[in-house]
Amino acid sequence: MSEDPVAWRVIERGWAVLDAAGNEVGKVDQITGDVEADIFDGITVGGGGTVLTRARYVPSEHVVAIRRGEISLDLSPDEVAELQPYREPVSEPLAALRPEPDRGAGGGLIERLFGRRR
Repeated sequence: MSEDPVAWRVIERGWAVLDAAGNEVGKVDQITGDVEADIFDGITVGGGGTVLTRARYVPSEHVVAIRRGEISLDLSPDEVAELQPYREPVSEPLAALRPEPDRGAGGGLIERLFGRRR
């Protein structure tokens, strides 16, 4: 495609993702980032190409061009094949972020491992 580059915010699911050689390796599955802060984190790439069958995560630093309908990467076909499967971030409940009260030498280890008895 010969279109001008576009901003990451207009990327849509289903756009073609190309490796450094120009081969399609899959389709955009998800866009990760923070729209409010204008931070582009990366994309997940799923099936649709000949290399990827499971969704894989591509950090933004490997995205070299975004044009309407396609995203170009700086990764070789072999590097694309080695991308890690994408895993949804796990958020911890706020209670898990609170410090534990001081419980002496054991620090509540038994309670954290086996839960509190009531």
